Amino acid sequence: MAVKVRKKKTTSVVVIWSVFAVMLLGIAVLGAELWDLQVRQNSGFDEVFRRQSVRRVRLPAVRGRIYDANGVCMADSVPNYCIAIYTSELRAPRSVVANTLELVHEIATAIDREPDITYQDICAHVKFSSDFPLTAWKKISAEEKQAMLKFVQDKTAPGKGELLRKSLPGIDVDHPVKGYSIAILTAELKRRPTSTAANTLELVYEISERIGIPREISLQDIKNHIFARRPLPLMAWENISEETMAKWADACSDLIGTDIYYQPARHYDETLATTLGHLLGFTMKADDEPSDDESFDFDIRGIEGKKGLEDKYNKLLKGEPGYKLVQIDVSGYHHQDLEFDPPKPGGDLQLTIDAHIQKFAWDALSMHLDTDPFEGPVRGAVVVLDPNNGDVLAMTSSPGFDPNRYIESNTYRQSLMTDETAPTFNRAVYGRYAPGSTFKPVICLGVLREYPEYATVTHDCPGYYMVGGRRMNCHAHYGHGNNLTMRQTLEKSCNVYMYQMALDIGYEPMYRMARDFGIGQVTGLFPDLDHLDGGFIANGEQYGNLPETAVGKAGVCNLSIGQGDLVVAPLQMAMVASAIANGGSLYRPRLIHRYRLGPDFPYQTIPTQRIRKIDIPPEALELVRGGMYDVVMGGEESAKVVQVGDIKIAGKTGTAEYGPKEEGKKNTWMISYAPFDNPRYAIAFIVEDGTYGGTTVAPRLHELYQDIFEYDGTIASGGAE
Repeated sequence: MAVKVRKKKTTSVVVIWSVFAVMLLGIAVLGAELWDLQVRQNSGFDEVFRRQSVRRVRLPAVRGRIYDANGVCMADSVPNYCIAIYTSELRAPRSVVANTLELVHEIATAIDREPDITYQDICAHVKFSSDFPLTAWKKISAEEKQAMLKFVQDKTAPGKGELLRKSLPGIDVDHPVKGYSIAILTAELKRRPTSTAANTLELVYEISERIGIPREISLQDIKNHIFARRPLPLMAWENISEETMAKWADACSDLIGTDIYYQPARHYDETLATTLGHLLGFTMKADDEPSDDESFDFDIRGIEGKKGLEDKYNKLLKGEPGYKLVQIDVSGYHHQDLEFDPPKPGGDLQLTIDAHIQKFAWDALSMHLDTDPFEGPVRGAVVVLDPNNGDVLAMTSSPGFDPNRYIESNTYRQSLMTDETAPTFNRAVYGRYAPGSTFKPVICLGVLREYPEYATVTHDCPGYYMVGGRRMNCHAHYGHGNNLTMRQTLEKSCNVYMYQMALDIGYEPMYRMARDFGIGQVTGLFPDLDHLDGGFIANGEQYGNLPETAVGKAGVCNLSIGQGDLVVAPLQMAMVASAIANGGSLYRPRLIHRYRLGPDFPYQTIPTQRIRKIDIPPEALELVRGGMYDVVMGGEESAKVVQVGDIKIAGKTGTAEYGPKEEGKKNTWMISYAPFDNPRYAIAFIVEDGTYGGTTVAPRLHELYQDIFEYDGTIASGGAE
């Protein structure tokens, strides 16, 4: 027995020490694992935590400016002050008012009718009578009743795999409509948890009530924001005035979850906005879509160009975005800002436009004359070029629109879209019109280049000409008399002479000269800033049409008087006037003088570009310029009303028919340049549905020249040269 006892004792000791050794080994292994987990892998867990709790937010840059030739800022970035709601601060409170507002909004959306109670009614009811029903709608229609019943049915429908219907606190689901009324059971809403959306809605109502401004966001807007942009502030009101800011500071600064927030916005010079709307375009909020850059989790929407220069040079003007790192909590709400990298401001454009001449052009175009055969706003366009280099000094289109109002008012935008006069259409660049008699100088130059002897050819004008059995009339029904010369033809704008000349020499000489003047080709108005060696932004369209062939003799005759399938843009006719004025150099119109990539970068100048030197014999040019001189400075048939003091001015009127002949619709033109001996201005001027170029356009052109020559000092204000 003793031996057995000793043997048992020895075995027990061994077992104990073995177990102890195993425990020590396990502790050692566990310690090693803990060290590896806490020390070696710690940085890895930090990175995982960072990825899960940190969001990268894109910040928009301040948009660049657009200046006129003299440094007048025509488009600028200004502060857009907003009343912001910070939903992260509105999660805790339980509010019967908020619950009631949320339910009322949901019902209003469902039945498509606003409630018959106000926010004040709800607050008063909750304060004094919350145990009783609150009648929110009275005298509802049968359609509204059915919509309400469907709303309740949808809200209480059993979930997937469930048998019992859901409850709907605040509504008597068995009798949601009593008589013709819908009531809210506010007593039931005391026990209902309040959503962040409901608390946010209540805050919006409270701010609206305190400072007296209407709400701009709906319950659905709030829910959408919380779902998609939870860490960011919600802009409940934008573009608020200084007066509204002062009211907010006085009445709302004690409220939790709201503050004033700043965003960059676009503003156009008030005195020039309408005159420049088509040229500059406008900006709108950037599309609320996921960013192409996956490194950003959220994108605070900036502004982007939508039309005109704002659109075509959006890449330059918008700058480079910055970012901030935002830490969020477990619910996805904003916790704190961690890191900030500021945006880089956008680049600037300086145009060749002279703001004063632009205003003069708009005033002359939009003025009303007693002889105007139309009512309502003038429809037309004016382009003023410097014939010495192609600089665009003015370019305006009427009717116009205010880009400031376009940005701020959806109602204004909708009214423009339905306006039959098409106020947002840029007639100066994209309008397509038959040029009428303003094209006769080009035709005459084409003939004289290839048939110089035609300078001495005369024709008789009895008031019409028979072409293949078809009577083609002159605008002078009784004719211009016999032995009419080409120069007299230009002054009197005789169609019959042009018919006979066109049939004598054929279509090709006229077509070739028209091509040399750039007709039927893109103008290259918008240079490609990445390719300044002649590159330009084209949209695939020609600003007009020049048919390669004419259909029969009538087609040849129609081209000779600027009719038929020939269509041009006012900008192209300004280029025609400019090339005639300067002796045959066709310049690409230069709209942008220079640009820079940002405030800290030097300006880069856009060079003047001569497209071609048109081959025009000096004698031909002298004859045609003489005829245009006679139109303004000549005899009884001329547009003498254009004259300004002693300044010599050349021009050519035009009246182009369009539409069914029996309707008698006409667009009225005039191209011009001045001073005659040393031209500084070349102008194309069109008014739609006028009477004649000499009666509808010429008086307006006089006003434009008067203002220009007073402005540049050629004549004293109100006086002569």
